[in-house]
Amino acid sequence: SLEIGISQPAIPQTTVADAEPLTPQMVFDALRMGWNIGNQMDAFSNDVASETVWGNPKATQATFNAVKAAGFSSVRIPVTWLGHIGEAPYYEIESKWLDRVYELVGYAENAGLAVIINTHHDENNGDNHWLDIKNASSNAGTQKKILTQLYSMWSQIAERFRDKGEWLIFEPFNEIQDGGWGWSSAFQGNPQPQYDALNEWNQAFVDAVRSSGGENATRWLSVVGYSANPGFTITGLRIPEDYTTANRLIVGVHDYDPYDYTLKNPMKEQWGHTADRSRRCSDNDEANVTAVFDNLVEAYLSKGMPVYIGEMGCSFHPGDDFKYQKYYIEYFCKAAADRKIPMFVWDNGAAGEGSEHHGYLNHGDGGYMSDRAKEIIDTMVKAVNCDDENYTLQSVYDSAP
Repeated sequence: SLEIGISQPAIPQTTVADAEPLTPQMVFDALRMGWNIGNQMDAFSNDVASETVWGNPKATQATFNAVKAAGFSSVRIPVTWLGHIGEAPYYEIESKWLDRVYELVGYAENAGLAVIINTHHDENNGDNHWLDIKNASSNAGTQKKILTQLYSMWSQIAERFRDKGEWLIFEPFNEIQDGGWGWSSAFQGNPQPQYDALNEWNQAFVDAVRSSGGENATRWLSVVGYSANPGFTITGLRIPEDYTTANRLIVGVHDYDPYDYTLKNPMKEQWGHTADRSRRCSDNDEANVTAVFDNLVEAYLSKGMPVYIGEMGCSFHPGDDFKYQKYYIEYFCKAAADRKIPMFVWDNGAAGEGSEHHGYLNHGDGGYMSDRAKEIIDTMVKAVNCDDENYTLQSVYDSAP
């Protein structure tokens, strides 16, 4: 039986562990270009997570070997725990589900990849899941219950992985928001209550992991802001108190800017300064991308706090518009890499073209899903890793279609 001594929502860590300072360069070197195995362990039906329920095959060692061979340095494994969580007060995680997460992490380890695992679709985006920021921000009882569950679950996850090295990073949650993605009337009217609640969640996560001992005492930990939105993160995220002699935290954000080009249905067809003005998002496409990164540099990296982009990418564009997608990806990745911001492309296994089609590698064996998928992957890897002094962001800009 599971025994977790919980008498309050979060139990502060009392031991301060000696640690080497974590720098943006260290995090960039470790993660570089990463891959999300999306719609996999985060897939669910009827509020029960199931690996294959959204159509992807079970992942194998071959999958992760192929990810490494394609040029990726890291993998993010989103995990939804819905339907595998016991009742209060212990919230015991079903061993079979945790075992499968452990197995996938082992595949990545065997392949030589750094790894991020998280809680993913446990958030309440209007579907009554337990990570409910809307009600937590207005009801102290709800907040206390969530803090208790968050602490308990991360204590269990951390305990299972306590002997894994610092190549394994924990990320507390995914895109926490009240269903309006930052544009609800409640959030826009007064965002502070939701910011405050989320900051307490991040602190409970850090408390739980650090209290677990082993490698967890100094493990690299992600902290995530509201909706994982860079702007809301900069405005509202309070970096948690850690229990190490030097920083071991990393700020995680997502960036699909511009949404109208990368995700929206129907999407804008083209992107960049050479695109048809009537078919692109703005006259400042490139500047808008770099502005997001520069804001992150000013807020975090310039102060020594590492940042990574946990999700990025672009739905596959059809026909002749694909060349603009390739340019967008190259410009985005090169601009981020120049600022020492590693990134993880979202791959949901969806073949074909159009909104939310992000299929790059077959999740069952790692094979390329199309010639265009390989072309995009090769472009990303080059943008992040090429050290030719003649390969610059300006040279990428000048080579726009």
